[in-house]
Amino acid sequence: MDFGLALSRDFELSAEERAFLTDHLVYDRSCAPNHLLRHHLPDDVRGDTEHGAFLREWVDGHRPDGVPADIGAIIDRHASHAIVLDDFHHRLLTQSKRTAFPAAAVRRALAGVSRPGK
Repeated sequence: MDFGLALSRDFELSAEERAFLTDHLVYDRSCAPNHLLRHHLPDDVRGDTEHGAFLREWVDGHRPDGVPADIGAIIDRHASHAIVLDDFHHRLLTQSKRTAFPAAAVRRALAGVSRPGK
């Protein structure tokens, strides 16, 4: 989800705004791959399984047969942080507009992207 926020280090920012920007820099890095997994996976990859459930099962090691290696590599790379972002969006839309962005959790999930074997 893109909430249309425009923020840049080039803007004149207060200390609080700079901290907000720093905390949210990982949002865009996670948002595009999340969108890819949510909206552009071929239907036959996840079958009838709901998007979030499919990604959670994938991360837990339950991989359906027949997933092309290149698509599997994309899912491997982005599923963990996509789950964190999906959970955040769900809480933001259903619980409170004041839901804090889980920057640390997204960073941890993104850090797992570069680990060999992940």
